[in-house]
Amino acid sequence: MDEFVKATTEDLENVSGGASSSYRYYLHTVVKGDTLGKLATRYGSTVDLIFNANSIIKDKNLIRVGWKLIIPVKVK
Repeated sequence: MDEFVKATTEDLENVSGGASSSYRYYLHTVVKGDTLGKLATRYGSTVDLIFNANSIIKDKNLIRVGWKLIIPVKVK
């Protein structure tokens, strides 16, 4: 499994609704074949959490190669 890249404070400045200490945040660069569902499964997140954290996403069914997405993961 690839190593996940933790999001920096600078990366989190644009998180929709602000960052929360209840979550860990990762930075993912979209590659061909990625979907929100696949990313949610890979990181242990949800489609809604990823969608809501990234204002660049307007349609849950459309993400573009090269986009840098914040992936929030609930701290257990």
